[in-house]
Amino acid sequence: MKYANYIFNARGVNNLGDNMQIITIDKIYEYMKIPKEDIIYIDKNKTGTYNGEYVILPVSMPLIDYVEGGICNRFSDHIIPVFIGLTLAKDSLLPQEVSYLKKYEPIGCRDERTLSTVRAYGIDSYLHGCITALLPKRENNDGEKVFIVDVCDELLEFIPEDIKKDAIYLSHMHAEHIEDPKYMAMEYYEKYKNDARLVITSLLHCSVPCMAAGIPVVLAKKYISYRFGWLDKLLPIYNINNFKDIDWNPQTIEYEEHKKIIMDITIDRLRNTFNKYSKVCDLSWFYEDRQKNEYIVDAFESIKQFIDSKFIDKDFPYEYSIWGLTQMSELTVSYIRKKCPNAILKHVYDKYKRVYFAGKISQNPEKIVDNPNEIIIVTTNGAKKMALELFDALNKSKDSYVFFEPIK
Repeated sequence: MKYANYIFNARGVNNLGDNMQIITIDKIYEYMKIPKEDIIYIDKNKTGTYNGEYVILPVSMPLIDYVEGGICNRFSDHIIPVFIGLTLAKDSLLPQEVSYLKKYEPIGCRDERTLSTVRAYGIDSYLHGCITALLPKRENNDGEKVFIVDVCDELLEFIPEDIKKDAIYLSHMHAEHIEDPKYMAMEYYEKYKNDARLVITSLLHCSVPCMAAGIPVVLAKKYISYRFGWLDKLLPIYNINNFKDIDWNPQTIEYEEHKKIIMDITIDRLRNTFNKYSKVCDLSWFYEDRQKNEYIVDAFESIKQFIDSKFIDKDFPYEYSIWGLTQMSELTVSYIRKKCPNAILKHVYDKYKRVYFAGKISQNPEKIVDNPNEIIIVTTNGAKKMALELFDALNKSKDSYVFFEPIK
């Protein structure tokens, strides 16, 4: 089993903040001393189809694009998610999403809105904040430059001229194609760490990495997004109503002890998840990772051939009945429904059981005498002797029934 991280290059506008989260996971793995060969990078847009070696994946990236079935269809069975920074704009969950999140409790939420949504469904969860708050503090504070990054126009008139005159204006939003957005994000991050004495920004993933690095930050937005619903515990957030009150000479935010608590919790969750799943996943992968043959469900083959020969028109409402309630019955009905959606299951026969199956209540096979011409698929080997005797007595055509026949 391996550890995983994302690769992400947006299809439209690249927000370098997305890759700041990826960089942070790399830093956490360095802190944990995870060898590079034990880390697999997976395209964020392909996590649902990933079929390589089993991995655990810290989930902190926003899951905003629509996926049918929701969160549970975002990750393949070969990815064990560790939710350390889940963020949701929506305020409701699908039933299957609730079941999926409960499987991986506790759920670390990036913001309080997400925490409230998740807790409303009885899911064990906690407020973690953004993972980029774990980035390390810089070793020196020799920076002399002011960076103004993606601020609203309304803020500019409030920035003192002595700060504004020599400031460097940057943007994390890039509409043009970027070959390696992670590399660009790292360049920006290093620039801030090495050169900044002050960063003025409206962005979550500019303000938090800079705060973590020990850079004085002014975080000011026209309106404050739910995504910041945790950060104001550590860092003042100004909005358009109090731009006039901004402290333009802010101090470094000192929270190294708190940062260690977050790091310890994050690492514990990653290691505990790895330890929980690694042995069984490694065993499974040992067998899964092989040159594979073509396989059939041998006991179903005679039934499949019969259906394929009889049910030719996919739109026709063929009628058929099942004799014998087994897994083969379920497979038969499933196969017919996929092949001919309009086909109609008329009767379900079983000598011993009176239960509902596929919307029908099972009845004794003796009732077949009332429907002597119906197509009957016998899905249990134990009924073959009784069926042959009954079909002979009814002079039933041999092309109107088929038996479950294991292949030798």
